[in-house]
Amino acid sequence: MSMDDNASAETTEQGTPGGAAADHPSAVVERSARVSPIWLVPLIAVATGVWMLVQSYLNQGPVIEISFANAEGLVAGETRVQTLAVELGTVTEVRLNDSFDGVVVVAQLVPAAAELLHTDSKFWIVRPRIGTSGISGLSTLLSGSYIELAPGTGARGARRFQGLNEIPLTPPDTPGVQVELISEVAGSLSVGSPVLYRGYRVGRIESQVLDVDAGEAHYMAFVDAPYSDLVNTATRFWNASGVSISAGVSGFDIRTESLESLFTGGVTFGVPEGANPGEPVESGSRFRLFPDYESLVRNPFRYSVDYLLLFDSSVRGLQPDAPVEYRGLQIGTVVDVAFDYDAAANYLSNEDNSAIPVLVRLEPGWLNEDTQAAADELRATLAAGVKANLRASLAVGNLLTGSLYVSLDYFPDAEPATVTERAGFNVLPTVASGLEQIEQKVASLLTKLQELPLDDTLATANEAMAAAGDALADMKGSLGELDVLLGSVNEAAVPDSLSGVLGEARTAIASLGPDSPLQQELTQALRKLQETLDGAESVLATYDRQPNAVLLPKRRQRDPVPGGSR
Repeated sequence: MSMDDNASAETTEQGTPGGAAADHPSAVVERSARVSPIWLVPLIAVATGVWMLVQSYLNQGPVIEISFANAEGLVAGETRVQTLAVELGTVTEVRLNDSFDGVVVVAQLVPAAAELLHTDSKFWIVRPRIGTSGISGLSTLLSGSYIELAPGTGARGARRFQGLNEIPLTPPDTPGVQVELISEVAGSLSVGSPVLYRGYRVGRIESQVLDVDAGEAHYMAFVDAPYSDLVNTATRFWNASGVSISAGVSGFDIRTESLESLFTGGVTFGVPEGANPGEPVESGSRFRLFPDYESLVRNPFRYSVDYLLLFDSSVRGLQPDAPVEYRGLQIGTVVDVAFDYDAAANYLSNEDNSAIPVLVRLEPGWLNEDTQAAADELRATLAAGVKANLRASLAVGNLLTGSLYVSLDYFPDAEPATVTERAGFNVLPTVASGLEQIEQKVASLLTKLQELPLDDTLATANEAMAAAGDALADMKGSLGELDVLLGSVNEAAVPDSLSGVLGEARTAIASLGPDSPLQQELTQALRKLQETLDGAESVLATYDRQPNAVLLPKRRQRDPVPGGSR
């Protein structure tokens, strides 16, 4: 055994308690299952990032899209969206729309702005502007253009909007009333023109649009509170632009509503004198815009009923604005006299459709109330009246000027008729005017007089008078011979009966003598007949030279030497 083996054995024996040898298990090393604290750092960082992302998403405001005509002054990442000078978000993107005729602006708003987004919310770009309504947006010269938001009152949740091309002149939610004015002539009105009441500025024209199809100009006017209480159903609007000049015996009268309306135009309103009080109106109500106050005086009412009249005779002297009267009381006016109301008619032919059309406007305000219900009642009344022989006719308004007007009245002898329709208009039946009836009767009388055989009658009368003269001469000779014969008869020798007969014969002969009443009356009657025939011949000659002599006085011969003896 080696020295190393002996040493090992000794050591084993010595190290065992009691000196005895024993068996011991070998040591085994095992790894621990605990996570190291160092890993907590990245876990905390990830959780913090997720929490921040969730919070950022939850705190993110709405994203909206606004369509504009152009993007002038808008810059992505810089242009602000604000209301009442409070910033609500920023423009994040500006791009062309799908049809390439405008732009779409995308903006990121703060969460609180979601309460301001309604279906009728308005957006517009605030830029520096100079116009008739004044100067605006000067603050953007330094800060740049921005988008203004005006909250609406509609349903919430809208995210796409159509931006306004112009800055609204009236701030949203401004107390007052907005009305639409309709005019046939644009005049000098423009956006920003004042709305006046007795010379005071109480509102403004907000927009103007030309209706090409109807040929009308539409204006949106806003009247501020408390002046909006002055606008009611009886109110009338008229153009107050420029200067009104009138001349009279006292000289020239120059009038303008205000200095501002003189240069920029303007509209004024009021209630016509004598009109009944009206009811309050709501925003969006429509009114007719009269070209001037004189036009308002001629036609002061709002509601009307239009009818077409077809006249078979001449309408010369009938002008627009001529009155339409019912037994002397005006109930409307003539709108126009033109062929345009039935372009399909051949007016130059001699057919039934060749009658001249006249458009009239009947207004219930002349009778009682200026309301739509009164207009409907007037329409029904006219329909019933036509069945009862209500007809329209032309009447002479002025003999000197020859002006005509339209008269409505009942004609018992008129043929039955009803309200018909032509070219989209209700048609009232017409009859010949009184003047036309007189002309027709005079023409008929003259025709009958011309048809009389006056020449033959005069020749026959002359022959009869000559024959009567011969007969009277023969009778005179016979009576003279009879008188001689009777004078030679001895009455004493004649019986009494024959004496009585002879006495009666003398009486009869005396009554037929040249100085007898009977012969005088016969001669006078023949003379009057001759005078009558001569007068009839003179009348026919006069009407042949001057057919209108039955209506107009006989023309006098002009004095060839003024101031001389006639």
